[in-house]
Amino acid sequence: MKQVFEQNAGASGYKPKVLIVGAGLGGLTLAQVFRKNGVPFEIFERDEHEVSRAQGWSLTIHSVLDDMARAFPDDMPDFRDAVHHLNPLALETQVVFYYHNDRLGTENSPATPTLRANRRLLRKWLATNVDVQYGRVADKIERLGDAMVVTFKNGTTATGDLVVGADGANSMVREHVLGKPNSEVLERVPISSITGETRLSGEQFVRQLEVAHSLAIVPVTTGDAWNNLFLGLTAVAPDGRSGEFFWILSWHDPLAQQTGRFAVNTLPTRDRLEVAKKMVAHLDPKFRRMIDETPARGVRDVGWMPSDCHLDAVPLGRAVLLGDAVHLMMPYKAEGGIHAIRDALHLGKLVSELAAPDDASLFRALTTFYAEMLPRGAEAVNLSRYFQENFRKDATAVKAWGHPVRSLPDERLEIGPEGVRSITKGICKLKLVPSI
Repeated sequence: MKQVFEQNAGASGYKPKVLIVGAGLGGLTLAQVFRKNGVPFEIFERDEHEVSRAQGWSLTIHSVLDDMARAFPDDMPDFRDAVHHLNPLALETQVVFYYHNDRLGTENSPATPTLRANRRLLRKWLATNVDVQYGRVADKIERLGDAMVVTFKNGTTATGDLVVGADGANSMVREHVLGKPNSEVLERVPISSITGETRLSGEQFVRQLEVAHSLAIVPVTTGDAWNNLFLGLTAVAPDGRSGEFFWILSWHDPLAQQTGRFAVNTLPTRDRLEVAKKMVAHLDPKFRRMIDETPARGVRDVGWMPSDCHLDAVPLGRAVLLGDAVHLMMPYKAEGGIHAIRDALHLGKLVSELAAPDDASLFRALTTFYAEMLPRGAEAVNLSRYFQENFRKDATAVKAWGHPVRSLPDERLEIGPEGVRSITKGICKLKLVPSI
C-alpha cells in the first residue's frame, strides 16, 4: 500500500487512489472534490446509463451552496441555470405545508437561500467532466495485500487504496463493512403509497403553481399523521407554459412494516388510480387536480416504499460509508441529499489532506469523519421521524431546513408575455442564491 500511495504523491501530500461505488449525489460530490484536489479516483454506477431508470423528481438544495462553490472545480456550469426545476420561469423555490386552515411555507430569500433542483439535471451537473463507469454492479470487496479490490458482476475488477460506499439505501459496501445483510439494518416504515406523474399545461399549469411553486404537503385526513398527499413540480417545459408534476399519496400500513409487502401494488395501475381518486375525493378541487389529470399509464408500477436507518458506529477500514448507506432518512424534512453532500465534502477534504501512506494516518482521518457524520446523521434521521409524526399536532414543529415556516398568503398567477407572473405580487423575480 505504501508503494501505491507514494506513486500518487503530490506536493500537497499523499494521494491515495479511491474507488467510489455509486454515482448519486454523494458519490459525484466526492468525485468533484477529488477532481479539484488531484486525488486519483474511479467512480462506478450500477445503472446502465445516465437515464436508464427514474432518478426521482426534484429536491431542495440549501445550506451547502457556499461549501460546494468552494470545494468544486472552477469549470462547473452555473448552478441555477443548469438545475433549477422552475427554469425558464422567474419564480422562486417555494414549499408549502397546508396545516389545518393555514398555508405555511418557505421561499428562497437572502435569509433562507434555497434552490429546488431537478434530480436528473442535478446528477448531470454533478457529473461534469467526471468519467462515470456505468453498468458496474459491485459484487465483492476484498483487501488483498496492500490493495483494495472491487469485483463487479460483469467479471471486471478495480484496484485502489480506498473504497467509498456511496451506493445508497441497499448498499453492497455497507454489507461488506458491517458483515451483515441490509435486511438487518434497514427499518421498514408503516407506510403504503400510490405515486403518479402527469403533465399540466395552460390554465391548469398556472393554477397548480398557485398551490405551491415547488412542493405542497396536504393532509388527507385530520387525525392520521401518516395520510398525506405530496404534490410537486419536476420540470417546466422550455416554453414556460406547461410542466411535469408528480404526486405521492401515502397512508398508515402496519402490515407493510411487518411483512415488507404492499397490498396496493398488486392492483393494476388503473385500479390504483381509482383508489387514489376516492381517497382524495373530499379535498378541495385544487388539491385533486393533479390526480384527476393523471392517466393510468402515469401511475408508477411500484409506490414509494420508505425505510430508514442510522448507524451508531462503523468499523474503521479501507472501505468507507457515506450518505444513505449510513443515515437513510424519511423525506419529511427534505434533508437526505443534503447530508450525503455534506458527508462527501467532509470526506473529500480529509482524504485530500492525508499526510502519510499508512493505515494509522487514514484511520485518524476516518475517525474525524465518522465522529462528525454519525451523530449528525442520527439526529437527522430521528428529526425526520419526529416531523412526520408531529407536524400536524404543533405548528411550531413545522420547519423547513432549520427555519420555522411562515404564513404565506394565497397567490394568483397568470401567463403573460414574459411567462408566468404573479398578479398579487407583481412579476416574480428569483432572488439570487450563490452561483457555483
